[in-house]
Amino acid sequence: MMKKAAMAGALGFGLLIALLLSMFLIIASDDESGGSGSGLYIGVNLSAEVLAHQPMVEKYARQNGISDYVYVLLAIIQVESEGKLEDVMQSSESAGLPVNTLGTEDSIKQGCKYFSELVAKADKLGCDMDAIIQAYNYGSGFLDFVARNGKRYTFELAQEFSRQHSGGVKVTYKNEISTPINGGWRYNYGNMFYVKLVKQFLTQRGGDALGSDVQNRIVEIARNSGSYGIPATSGLCETWVEAVYRKAGVSINNICCAGKNRSLYAVSKSSADIPLGAMVYNDPAVYPSRTTDSYCGLNAGHVGIYIGKGQIASNIGGVAFDTIESWTAYYGFGGWGWGGAVVAQK
Repeated sequence: MMKKAAMAGALGFGLLIALLLSMFLIIASDDESGGSGSGLYIGVNLSAEVLAHQPMVEKYARQNGISDYVYVLLAIIQVESEGKLEDVMQSSESAGLPVNTLGTEDSIKQGCKYFSELVAKADKLGCDMDAIIQAYNYGSGFLDFVARNGKRYTFELAQEFSRQHSGGVKVTYKNEISTPINGGWRYNYGNMFYVKLVKQFLTQRGGDALGSDVQNRIVEIARNSGSYGIPATSGLCETWVEAVYRKAGVSINNICCAGKNRSLYAVSKSSADIPLGAMVYNDPAVYPSRTTDSYCGLNAGHVGIYIGKGQIASNIGGVAFDTIESWTAYYGFGGWGWGGAVVAQK
């Protein structure tokens, strides 16, 4: 009897292990499948027409090993077709076909395949995700260009690539993103604003964007301030950062200028660990004021917002994106702070 009981116990234990193992495999399988909840990106303001394609995007993203980028792919659809064209990802040309050749499912299948090829190439070259997004529009040669020029996307690189390939030919291009930056034009090759267009429909999570909701909101609005109705008027850098904060739901007092902001509210002068969404100030010893304002005088200065991944956004008569290194080289680093506001941090 004791032997039978022991054997039954052993069998029961074995069945328990098998059950737990099967549950683990199911969970692992679900994790590997990715889907709409995976990745570093969350979609925002995607239309119903675009979201209707999400199951098919998830299917082909999973087949190509890029389930982490489902929302990036949906944002691309939003920009390319708003979900309304047959060639919904405008991917026919990436397959060597005339534009608008592919039907909807084949367009998504090819678009996901092409995006996965860009991801693989960028991984080898050490390029970032913004470079991949721009390469979807320009072609994979843009990744080589970025790799030769610092391995990190900047709008200036996108603009220069388009200038070179267009022979410097400009065309009128007016919208809420382009007009505040340059008055409304682009070079006649691809779309140098493509990353900005796509990222209107994305916000990040995890990694550098692992901040509080309000920090992430500040970053999202700073990246796409024109889309939120915030003008980037020359000489009003302080006004711009305050407008971004207010749009993100942060209460902040009016401050006359960036220099006064810095002198009153700088929290730290270390650039090593700037929090997401924090204001970043110039060093007046490196960048003396360019204004003759009677109140601020030489204290006018410059201020931007840290948006993660080593980048700072600021208004210079259009939103500019600097690395911490390029900011420090030109403006100096006068510290970071919150402009006297209370911002929940993670």
